[in-house]
Order: sequence, then C-alpha cells, then structure tokens
Amino acid sequence: MEIGSPVGVVLWPPPGPNLARTVTYTGVVSQTLRHYGVPYAEIAPEGLEAALPAISVLITVGETADADLMKSVAGWVEQGGILIAVGGASGRPDLFGVSREAPAYSSWGGSLGMTGEGYLAVDGAHPVTDHVRKPLHFFNGGAFRPEPDARVLAWALDAHQRETSERAAVVETSRGKGRCLLVAPDVPGSIVRIRQGIAVHHDGVPAPDGTGPICDEVLKSGDGGVLDWAFDRDDVDGVPGFRAFLEPVADRWAELLVRAVLWGASTAGVRLPLLWLYPRNLPALALLTHDSDGNDPTKAQSLLRVLEQARLRSTWCVMYPGYPPETVSAILAARHEPAFHYDAMSDGTAWSSQEFARQYRRIADHFGAAPVTNKNHYLRWEGDLEGFEWCIAHGIRVDQSKGASKTGEAGFNFGSCHPYRPVRRNGAELPILEIPTPTQDLIVFAPPAIARELQKAVLTCHGIHHLLFHPAHIETAGVAEALIEAVDHARAAGMEWWTAVQVADWEEARLGCTWSRRGDAWEIAASSNLPDASVLWLDPDGPTERWGFGFRPEVRDITAGTTCPLGGTD
Repeated sequence: MEIGSPVGVVLWPPPGPNLARTVTYTGVVSQTLRHYGVPYAEIAPEGLEAALPAISVLITVGETADADLMKSVAGWVEQGGILIAVGGASGRPDLFGVSREAPAYSSWGGSLGMTGEGYLAVDGAHPVTDHVRKPLHFFNGGAFRPEPDARVLAWALDAHQRETSERAAVVETSRGKGRCLLVAPDVPGSIVRIRQGIAVHHDGVPAPDGTGPICDEVLKSGDGGVLDWAFDRDDVDGVPGFRAFLEPVADRWAELLVRAVLWGASTAGVRLPLLWLYPRNLPALALLTHDSDGNDPTKAQSLLRVLEQARLRSTWCVMYPGYPPETVSAILAARHEPAFHYDAMSDGTAWSSQEFARQYRRIADHFGAAPVTNKNHYLRWEGDLEGFEWCIAHGIRVDQSKGASKTGEAGFNFGSCHPYRPVRRNGAELPILEIPTPTQDLIVFAPPAIARELQKAVLTCHGIHHLLFHPAHIETAGVAEALIEAVDHARAAGMEWWTAVQVADWEEARLGCTWSRRGDAWEIAASSNLPDASVLWLDPDGPTERWGFGFRPEVRDITAGTTCPLGGTD
C-alpha cells in the first residue's frame, strides 16, 4: 500500500452519544501537523493494517476496541515502529506501560477513568517535553497509572495543581525494537477550548487582583476565556503588581505534538522534511494593527508619520462611519491594509448580522475595496461562532477579536500566537484565520515591558508578534517612542513586519500544499506561489534549531501548479 509519508495518523471513531470520551476535536491533531508543515498520511482505521509496513511513526487519537487490529499494531512496534497515542491508549494500555485508573464510583450510564481539568507537570528532561517551563493547563484526558516498566515524562496535577496520586500524563516505554509514547491529556480538545474559549452569554469572572475587571456588562471575547488568573499568568519583570498571560498554552500543546513526531522520526531514523512556517527560514513574524476609534483624522495623520519613520506597512481596522476621504487616500497611498472594525458597543449599534452587514458595506464603499480583515471594537463577542460566521459571509479571511480588553488579560489569554482556523462542535474547520490580539497600546494599556516578554514567547513558539496601537493614543507622551522601539526590537530579532492579509495569503498557500514521496525522494506541490519557501530537513547535525531538534534548511521558490522536487541540500 502506497503511503505519502512515513508518519501516519489514525483518528479512532468516537463513542456513541451519551458515552464518556477522553478526547474531543480529534481532527485538530491533523490540523496542527498541517499548520506546522509536517507531512503525514491520515489513515482510516480499516486501512491501518495494510498501511503499517509503509510507515515508521503512527499517531493514534482516542480509543478503540478492535483487539485484532491493535495486536497487529503491537507486532509492528516490536519490529521497530514508533507508536504515539493521544488522549487514550488505543485499547492497549499494556503497550504503554500503564493501567487505566478506575472511576471512584460506578454510575448507571457507565463510568470511565478520566482526568477532568488539570495541569501537566514535567519530570526530567526529554525532547518531547523540554519546552514546558511551567505546569501546562489541560482539559480532560485519560486517567492512567504507570507500571514499573514505564518511564514517566510528566505527571497530571489536578485543577488546583495538586498531585493526583501517581496519575501519569506522558509516558514512554520500549517494546522490542520499537517505542511507545502515551500523551494522556486531551490535547486537541484542550487546544480548541483554550483558543476559542466557551460561548459568551454572560460576563466572565474578574481577576482576583483587580487588574482584569471583565465583569462590566459588555460581552466580549475575554468573558469566554478558560485560562486561570492565578496559575496561567506570570509576573512581568520590572513592573510590580502586573501579571500577564506570558505562556501561549495552546501553542505549547501543539508543540508537544510536533515534538513527539520529530522524536519518533529521529528515533526511527527517518529523513523527514517540514515546510517551515515562514519564508527565508524566518524565526517568527510581527503584525501591527490599528483600530480607528473616534476616526480623528488629525490623530490618523500623526500615526501615519510614525509608521513612515518605522518603515513598515500595517493593518488599519476602520470603524463606521470612517475617515474623511483625504485620510483614506493617505492610508492607501502608504500601502497599508484597509480593514474593518465592527462596532457593536457604541450607542445605536447592536450585535447582529444585520448590523455587521450594514457597517461592512459602508466601510467597503469607504475604501473602494472589500476589507478581508476584521477586529471587533472592544473585542465584542456574543455566543459561540456567530462572529466568525458573519465574517465568512462577507469574504473576511482574518479575524482578530479573540484577545485582551483589560490590562490584567494582557498576553496570550487565548493561549496562542499562531494563526488558526476555528472549528465547529463537529470538528469541521471554518474558512477563516483567527490571529489573537494579546495586548493594546503600550504606555496606555500596558507597560512597554510586556512587549519584550511577548516577543520572547513568540520567538520560542515561532508565532506572530501582534501589537495593537490606536491612532487615538499616538500623541500620548511616550506612545510613539514605544511603538518604534517595539518595531526595531522585533526586527533585530529577525522578524519581518507583515500585514494581516499577507499572513493570510502565506498561510493559505502553505495549507494548500501537498506532499508526495517515493523512498527517500520527496516532492511538494502548491496551488499558490510560495517564493523563498523554507523546507527543513530533520538532521541532528543541521545548523538550524527548531523545537529542540536540528534541521538542515533548503530555501526554494515553489510555483503554483507545479511539483517541486526536494533534495535536502543547502
């Protein structure tokens, strides 16, 4: 059986309705690997046995009761295969050196050993978990206890970060010539819950230190945040009393998946290529956006002068009714991106699809072109996916409404600095990218010290450093200087400043690529041009380090409609 990658992914069918499950949104595992450029083959359970000889690393997600199939998988591991299980042990906990923990009390509907909400605590050094610097928040997963032959890489703490009586979270075992790795938490479900939050119908619970007063009778995305004010924030160096979400928790879970694949490929001796996130092997990107609150043309001109000094193009999210024509002309003449700033907070506005459409038509006419980026004023949000649906209906490709509206929320309060596609309850991806907004005007909203903390995290996660500056504050003492300093600092770290539409163009082009291979020979085909694309070849002696592994880079122009052979040369 021909398989397009030595890395296979199997999503076990979910249990029926009203039955407990330890993993949700299983397709987000595939979505994650695709975003990070990992070539993989998604294999249907019924085709797995025939596919085993062609793969070296197998990722299973969830649980299965197919004992005969898992017997074949166990034999494949004995012969040198690398098995990685996520959210469950694929019906074979013995393979992973664990036993399933029994529920405390058996209920009428059928009970199951589950973790609920908790934190992952690393125990010792290992390539899969070396990036986890503090306990990592998760939501649900399988409850397992280690057997004597297992190596526990991380333990599961409860929601209050207390120990859970030897409950293992990440476990490695050797089986014959092969290896098994169990990641017990619900990684894809945790990623979705953290990035998208829960549906917003009421005010959220404010921070206990008074810095995040989100209980304000205005519904916004932060009201649906699920990260913890105490455990998931950190002190900001040099700013007493200021704590922020400095850890991109969802991205750390995504990185754990990628690291597991790289560990598996390295262990199996597989020569694996990755399509790197950015052109020219850039370590990360930066994005500057502006919300036109008040539409003051004088302030807009002041900001345009600062941007000219900073030598960059940015994304201008303009609120109804918009700027005077001469200001619009100046924004477009400087080649900034015209974008939409939906207002559902000011008097006379409403949170509704009709109001969204009314304002969008006005701003599209205002610019003479349909904007493809949106950020909601005050980060307003109600319900679950409605805001995304309205954007999609109007051709918007990027939203930026998940983020921090209060100073105490600053940072990665939705756990991510990567663009991602939201998902429906059934796991279907929505055709829009979310780029979260982690902070607002330095000096006014948060001290400039946070910009460097966020940049540091973005560089380690290889994400996007997104800063928001309102024209309304650009003439406030110190704001323009803070903007220019942040821009220069990011450039010095190797980042390029892009607009939101540039990010969307690049990400969508990457996601449209397909891999193929015959033996060690690889090819990549693209539906859109990818100039200066970077392919990284896993190589312990390679000069480029990503996620704790060495790579040898190969920069190529990949042309739409063609197949590009890859050789892994410098």
